[in-house]
Amino acid sequence: MKIPILGIKINQINLGETIHQINKWTVSDDQHYIVTVNPEFIVATQKNKEFKNVLNLADIATCDGIGLVYAARFLLKKKLIRVTGVELTKKLLNYQLSNNNYQINSKFQKPNFKIYLLGGKNNSVKILRQKYPNKIVGAKMGGKIDMASWTLADNNEIINNINISGANILLVGFGQIKQEMWIFHNLDQLPNIKAAIGVGGTFDYLSGQVSRAPSWIRKIGLEWLFRLIREPKRFKRILNAVIIFPWLVIKNKIS
Repeated sequence: MKIPILGIKINQINLGETIHQINKWTVSDDQHYIVTVNPEFIVATQKNKEFKNVLNLADIATCDGIGLVYAARFLLKKKLIRVTGVELTKKLLNYQLSNNNYQINSKFQKPNFKIYLLGGKNNSVKILRQKYPNKIVGAKMGGKIDMASWTLADNNEIINNINISGANILLVGFGQIKQEMWIFHNLDQLPNIKAAIGVGGTFDYLSGQVSRAPSWIRKIGLEWLFRLIREPKRFKRILNAVIIFPWLVIKNKIS
């Protein structure tokens, strides 16, 4: 079930259900993509209608941001569960299904995740590939995106590399808007990819290149403050998340 937050439809889905759905997709004939929506995404859609359309066409839109949890409760008295790009990626890379569960419960299928990483900074994807050699079958940083065609400078080479890697899951870490638009405009050239997911700065966090806020800070909804202190250049993005988004929610409630 999806619930609308300022025009963007967010799934009422938890992490386990998301992984289960991805697992089913890996043996399907169709292609799918997931967006991990946070308040900054929704602020961006107020002026970017194409981005709004891409988000609403996604097979799953997870709640990646405590602000969306509060907004759903305030506007609709609905409950959303956070499923972040970091948590989703970590679960995919570490997911194991025991033979007992597989044999006893027919709703499970044996997982066969073959993952390609595209994006990140520095050597983050190389570090992760070395750490998870049995799950990650290919990795590349990517590069500058042409926002007219939504292609990379070496787009054809990257497409070819993904296709020959044998990957069935693609994780893209270009940052908001760019990653979702690249997936939307290029997925049809990647027939073996059954699930493509925009995961933001996940590779940098999981590789240790960037420190994430402690879990207790994330639980009380102050991860934005931790990130602002560590990375002052994120001020504009955090302004959108903690000032502009709440204002849009309140204005929507009043109207």
